[in-house]
Amino acid sequence: MNRFKYPHLFEPLKLRGTLFRNRIFAAPTGYRNMTYDSVWPLEAGDYYGRKALGGAASVATGELVVDTEFGRGSLNHICIDNPQSLMPLEKIAKAISRYGAVPTAELQHAGMYANRDLSVFGATSRGVAYGPIELELDGRIIREMPEEIIERTIEKYAAAAAAAKNYGFGMILIHAGHGWLLQQFLSPQLNRRKDKWGGPAIENRARFAVAVCEAVRKAVGPNFPIEIRISTSEGYDGGYDIEEGIAFAKQLEEYVDLINASVGSHEVQEAFSVMTPSMFLGDGCNVKYAAEIKKHVKTPIAAIGALGEPEMLEEIIASGKADVV
Repeated sequence: MNRFKYPHLFEPLKLRGTLFRNRIFAAPTGYRNMTYDSVWPLEAGDYYGRKALGGAASVATGELVVDTEFGRGSLNHICIDNPQSLMPLEKIAKAISRYGAVPTAELQHAGMYANRDLSVFGATSRGVAYGPIELELDGRIIREMPEEIIERTIEKYAAAAAAAKNYGFGMILIHAGHGWLLQQFLSPQLNRRKDKWGGPAIENRARFAVAVCEAVRKAVGPNFPIEIRISTSEGYDGGYDIEEGIAFAKQLEEYVDLINASVGSHEVQEAFSVMTPSMFLGDGCNVKYAAEIKKHVKTPIAAIGALGEPEMLEEIIASGKADVV
C-alpha cells in the first residue's frame, strides 16, 4: 500500500541507467558568494548539499562554461575547462550524492554575449565573441562563428561532459535556452546563415544543439543520462513561439533522456520576467509550455517556473502535463 500523500510526485524515475528517487529536481542555480577567478569556493558544496538534504532527486549546479576563452558571459561564470575547478566541483558532486540525490552538471556557452564586460576593479576587458551571424551588439562587432569554431565548441561540450562525469556528477544538463549560444543558433531572427548550421529550416538551426548532444553522448557513454534545457518559446514580440519549440524538441528527443521545458530569454526584459516568474505571475505559469511539448514527443518532460506547492506538483505529474517538476 502506497502511504505517500503525493504518490505521483514521489514515484521514482529511471533515466538511462540512473534511478531518481522522486520527480522533484532542483533547478540549476548559481552560488553567489563568489570571487572572480572562475572557480567556486569550497563552501559551495554545502549550498548544493543542502538541496539534496531537502529531498530533491536531482540537484543541478549553476552554469558551467565549457570554453573559458570564448564562452564566459560574466565574471561569476564557472569555467569547467579551468583545472582549478576540479576540487570545488568534486566536493559539490560528493555533497549532493551524500544525501541520495543525483548531482547534475549544467553546461553552457554564452555565444554572442561572451566577453562583453569582464571588468575587475575598474579595468575593462572586452574580448572576442562569436554568434550565428556577424552583427553589432553593445558597441562591438560579434563575429559569425566559423565552421572550425563550431567544431571546437562541440568538442568543448564533450570534454566538459567527460570531465563532469569524472568529477562525480551523475547527469549532464545541456543549456540550450534563455538566450545562450545554442538558442542563438535556434532563433530564426538571429540565425540567418546560408550554410548547414542555419537558415529557415529547423533541421539546420537545430544542428548545432543536436551535434552537441551526440558528442556529449559519445563522451559519457550509453548508460549516462542527458538532460537538455530549452526555451519552448522566446516569450517576446518577434521571437519564436511554442510551435518552433515543439519542432526543436522533436529534433532533440532521440538524443536526450529529459527535456527541460523552460521559456524566455535573459537578454530581453519582457522575456526575462517570464523566464523567472515573479510574484505577479501565477504559480506554475509556464507549465502549459511543458504540457504542450509533452503532447508531441516521447522523451520525458520537466516543467519549471514558479513551482512550490506540493498539491500543484502532484497534479502536474498525475495529470500527465510533465514527468518531472
